[in-house]
Amino acid sequence: MEHAHFGRVETSALDDVDVVWEGAARLGGDEVEVRLWAGPSSEPDAEELDAFAGCLTGLPALDATARTALRAYLREDRSFIDHHVEELEDSEPVVHLVRDAAGEAVGADSFAAAMRLSGVGLWLGGLSDGPPVILDYVFDPDLSDQILAVKLTRDGTVVSVDWES
Repeated sequence: MEHAHFGRVETSALDDVDVVWEGAARLGGDEVEVRLWAGPSSEPDAEELDAFAGCLTGLPALDATARTALRAYLREDRSFIDHHVEELEDSEPVVHLVRDAAGEAVGADSFAAAMRLSGVGLWLGGLSDGPPVILDYVFDPDLSDQILAVKLTRDGTVVSVDWES
């Protein structure tokens, strides 16, 4: 299939799940890696690819929705924050957050604001029962491989936030 945004998307030769398109999207001053995943059972259609292209065009709004979910997740469970503050206590980003907290615990809002979107995964239908759009957020990729993955529907509804590595 030929698509205006993704170009030629070919899935017929796939034996397993694999990336069928790679690119980048801009979010503020950052460039974010984007991958379109497909499998042997995936048959892309124009509507699905158009929806994914819309997600990338609307990435600032999708990011805002995801960050709201991140803050809620971090307020409910501080483990991700505490892990980074303890493990990376001497790193510049953590020192900055701790200083700004002025003797209080590092807050969910400030921690979420310090996180960066590192990747967008777009999963063609038929791959799994999971959400088709996954935004991966990291605190500091040079210091930690821990990710909070915000999983969304094609229309931008948050399904879950999951701690992954």
